[in-house]
Amino acid sequence: MKFIALAFSCLLIFSMPANANEADAFNAMVALANKGNAEAQYHVGMMHNNGIGTQKDPRQAFAWFQKSTASGDPLGAYKLGCYYDGQGAGIVTSDSNEALKYKLVSAKAGYALAQHDVAILYDQQGNSEEALKWWKMAGDQGFPMALYGLSMAYSAGKAAPKDLSLSYAYFKLSKLAPKKNVDEMAAVLSKPELQKAEKMVSEWSPRPTALTLKAMSGVRAAEELLKSTRK
Repeated sequence: MKFIALAFSCLLIFSMPANANEADAFNAMVALANKGNAEAQYHVGMMHNNGIGTQKDPRQAFAWFQKSTASGDPLGAYKLGCYYDGQGAGIVTSDSNEALKYKLVSAKAGYALAQHDVAILYDQQGNSEEALKWWKMAGDQGFPMALYGLSMAYSAGKAAPKDLSLSYAYFKLSKLAPKKNVDEMAAVLSKPELQKAEKMVSEWSPRPTALTLKAMSGVRAAEELLKSTRK
């Protein structure tokens, strides 16, 4: 499973196919959401957030993410955390503690992007141990920015002994740097260190959770939910 490196940590892929009747899909999702379906409430929030089948309305999106979170949906909690993390300007006051609280809900449920964001928030607080822990979880799922974060942590010796071999391996696995930079990093390793790192890279494979795969599927998850309710 290959992830696309996201420039903005609170971005989620969510778009309807060009031939879809977006308004009908939105109305059907609202009807399901009004019955208390937590996942539907999250999707309605995303539709308002992105202007799919309805006008873009961040305030309505925020309200639906609140409902979804209260109903127990971890992706709704993630988006609620994003609003407290600066995305909700003019709707809610930015609050890093609230952002961390809600993103932790999603991170603990297994969402790689939330785990990466949680790592950043802990790192900003100076809690390197927690940051490393969550970067490791997200990195194990194959999230590029988390793998890069691990590389930087082991290069600097933050929360763990400095390990240039591990740093190089995670740097290479992230695939975020040009080959020139990878080669330059390899050049500072001893032959045993490089062999150890290359062995790790060759044997490594990402293990995304079901929640991460669901989030990355975007619109397909919404379509599947609607189909399941029509059976």
